[in-house]
Amino acid sequence: MKLLIFSLGEKGFSVIKALVESTSAYSIYCVIGQDCGVDEDYSSKLIEFCNQHKIRYSLRKNAVYTKDDFDLFLAIGWRWIIQDLPESNLIVFHDSLLPKYRGFAPLVNALINKEQKVGVTALLGAKEYDKGNILLQKSLDVTYPTNIEREIHRISVVYASLAIELLEKLNINAINRIGNPQNEMEATYSLWRDEEDYRIDWRDDAMDIEHFINCVGRPYHGASAMLHGDLVRISKVQVIEDVKIENRTPGKVIFIQEDSPVVVCGKGLLKLVEVQDEYGESMLPLKNFRSRFN
Repeated sequence: MKLLIFSLGEKGFSVIKALVESTSAYSIYCVIGQDCGVDEDYSSKLIEFCNQHKIRYSLRKNAVYTKDDFDLFLAIGWRWIIQDLPESNLIVFHDSLLPKYRGFAPLVNALINKEQKVGVTALLGAKEYDKGNILLQKSLDVTYPTNIEREIHRISVVYASLAIELLEKLNINAINRIGNPQNEMEATYSLWRDEEDYRIDWRDDAMDIEHFINCVGRPYHGASAMLHGDLVRISKVQVIEDVKIENRTPGKVIFIQEDSPVVVCGKGLLKLVEVQDEYGESMLPLKNFRSRFN
C-alpha cells in the first residue's frame, strides 16, 4: 500500500516510526509540517528518521505530489486544510473521542476541563472539519494531576497503535471503509487558542491556576502574565496554604519564600517556582518585592 502521510509533531512522528518498524508492507511518503508555536515540533527528528530509513519526504512549504500515485492519505496532528483529495481516501487522526471536542487544541481543552477520558479518532475527510464518518477510536484514561507534555507522550502511543490496527484491518477488509456517521446530538466544539488564552487569571482558585499552568506548558510556550509591563512565562508553581488578607488583591506578591514570590489568588496562594522572560531567562529572584502580576 502506498501511503502519503501529512505529519506534524510528536503524534505524526510516533505513527511513522511505528509503521516503519512494524512492517515493510507500506511505501511511505511524508509531508512534514513545522510549528513555531511549540518548543519541539519533531520536524528535525522526523527528517533524520526519514533519511535513516530512506523514506521520501518534503516539508509542507515545498510539497509536490501527484495524488494518483498513492492509495491512501493520512493526516496525523495536521493543522492545515488539505484540498483536492477524494474524501474517501483521506483519513484524519484527531485527538479526541469524536463527536466531542471537534476542532482545535482538543487535548489541551479536554485536560483543562478535567475529562476522565481522552482519546484518538480515525475518521474520513469531510467538507466540514472533524465531521467525517468514524472508522476507529481508542480511548485513554487520565489521572490528575498531570501535565500536557506527559499526556501528549501518552496519546502519541495511542496514535501509533491506532494507525497500525486501522491499516491492518483495512488491508483485510475487516473494517467498514465507509465508516459510521457521527451523532450530531452529541457533538461539541473546541476553539483555537492564541496568546490571550495562555494568560493566567489570578482571580481564580490557586489550585485551578496550578492545573491550568500544567495544561498549557511544554511543548507549548506556557502560561503567561504581565509583570511591570513585560510578558513573563510561568511554568511551575506550588499551592500554598492561604492566609487571611483584609484587602485581598489577586496578582499581588505577599511573601518571598526561597527566592520565589508567593502570589495572592482569588482563593489560596501560589508560590511561583519557575518564571522566565520572553527569552527563556529566569526572572527569579524578583528585583522588587512590591510586584503585581496581571
